[in-house]
Amino acid sequence: MDHTRRGKNKVMVLSSEEEEEEEEEEEEEEDSDCDEAYESDDGDVDDSSLSDKVVALLREGKDIESLKLNECKAYLRNHCLRIAGNRDVCVARIKEHWRLKHGSGYTIYPRSSFTINCTGDVCMGDVVLFRQKVYEKFHKVTRHGKTLGNRTVAGRVVKESYGAAKQQHTFTVEVLWSSGVRKLPPLSPLLVKGRNLYKQKTYRQRWKNEADRIEVLSEKHKRGAAARSMRSLKRKKKSCSANESKGSKWQHEIHNKKR
Repeated sequence: MDHTRRGKNKVMVLSSEEEEEEEEEEEEEEDSDCDEAYESDDGDVDDSSLSDKVVALLREGKDIESLKLNECKAYLRNHCLRIAGNRDVCVARIKEHWRLKHGSGYTIYPRSSFTINCTGDVCMGDVVLFRQKVYEKFHKVTRHGKTLGNRTVAGRVVKESYGAAKQQHTFTVEVLWSSGVRKLPPLSPLLVKGRNLYKQKTYRQRWKNEADRIEVLSEKHKRGAAARSMRSLKRKKKSCSANESKGSKWQHEIHNKKR
């Protein structure tokens, strides 16, 4: 089942694929696109009113370049979108959301444009196409759930990181369009772990400058190597600790028998 977590300053849409995960959710790092501090010139005017103002301008085809930052973020919050960035970034996000919301996602990002197989090696900035299983409900203890079907997602990778506790790789994908079971709203942030992103193959669009992608990928690989090294070290420490505990217990049992 899809879950949406909302807060005043952040929103995260969890893929139903996430329900297939173990209870290792310590790094379920919510999209940390927190609302930057700003002062509203509109006093007690709520987000809904400010958002309605933006929608009215868009419907009338009027320019929204003069919108204030708080008006932009009111619209973004009201539609459960990412709110990080300055005014220009937020205005651009609103314009893109309005285009995608009215069905142009398939035209702007056609399925045929995802020609490069990047399974196992996605990085921030990639525009990817992948499939994921959708469950009605997945039981973490029995590891079973009723599968409703598959969902295809085209999206932009806006964030990727390795969890602090278990160094699991997690991606935040901004949805451009989706099809299949339980379609997702355009530009909604989707949190998905690496193993689920790659499970049914992943394809991407070509960058304008592939050399730029190589630099981003190289930086990601360095962090990945550091994360794997850290995970290996933690496992060794855990194993040593467990062995010491067993040895101590064994010595205690021998001591009791001698008595």
